Amino acid sequence: MKKIYIFLAVIAIALMFSGCGLFTEYKYGYIDKTGHFVIEPQFNNALPFSEDMAAVMIGNVQFERWGYIDMTGSLVINYQYDRVRGFAEGLSPVMEDNKWIFIDKQGNKAIDEEYLDASVFDNGMAPVQFSDSQKYGYIDPKGNPVLDVTFDIASVFSEDLAIYGAGSLNDPLIGIINRNGDIIVEAKYAYCSSYSEGLSAIKVSKDQVSDWGYINTTGDIVIEPAFAWATPFSEGLAAVQVDNPNDGKWGYINPQGEFVIEPQFSSALNFSEGLAPVMVEDENKALWGYIDKTGAFVIEPQFNSANEFSQGLAPVSVEGK
Repeated sequence: MKKIYIFLAVIAIALMFSGCGLFTEYKYGYIDKTGHFVIEPQFNNALPFSEDMAAVMIGNVQFERWGYIDMTGSLVINYQYDRVRGFAEGLSPVMEDNKWIFIDKQGNKAIDEEYLDASVFDNGMAPVQFSDSQKYGYIDPKGNPVLDVTFDIASVFSEDLAIYGAGSLNDPLIGIINRNGDIIVEAKYAYCSSYSEGLSAIKVSKDQVSDWGYINTTGDIVIEPAFAWATPFSEGLAAVQVDNPNDGKWGYINPQGEFVIEPQFSSALNFSEGLAPVMVEDENKALWGYIDKTGAFVIEPQFNSANEFSQGLAPVSVEGK
């Protein structure tokens, strides 16, 4: 679930993969792996489940409020937050009055400090942007800083490695650090994804197209930059886009860079619990469904948006509910 909550401005492009529709047109609910709704469409936005809770939203673009539901769809933390990033290790970062705080599963404030930005914990460390210095660092679950160094940008740890950025927030160069704050890969890429299954998707330059590839944990390029877009590996496969970022097709590669599912989809997300959301479109409409690892549809395209499965459920949206 960490991949869903990576929060850096530099990787906000990942939101293009979220499949989220306009909240004023669609309602979100949760389906099981047969494609049937187990939590009926009723929300204006919804995130995947994590630790038996999911963030859901009511409202619209001008005024939105997020709360949390349990696995039955019952509201357990009231709609009150401007933004949320899901639970991990019992805590969730939420935005309230333009400041980020951490809450527990009862909705109580768990850390006294307030931050300019914050994301989820991984093995007792969470990245935050400190209000005084406006730099990013890492805290423990009590709010104590755990590294002496700070960064212009920092992300959630994954597989004991994290993204850091050097330079302005709007135009940084990206590299990789370990849990001690040591630089493993110098800040030289336009983008690095979180590590997953030992690999990170990288974009070499902001000015080029088709220059996404993959590096290993020592920073060596192991899949040559040749894709229009690339996502982290999950369950042995990664969704990649060919040709160009505007209308190139998506397929899935293995860790050797070989296509296992040929490019054929208009958009695609990662595999989770054996299924991946993909989008197909014709002249009239774009719809999302779910494929298995052979590329066959298990849940036919029928949703306006779809996200990955977690804890047996996936958030999807439909029109006119």
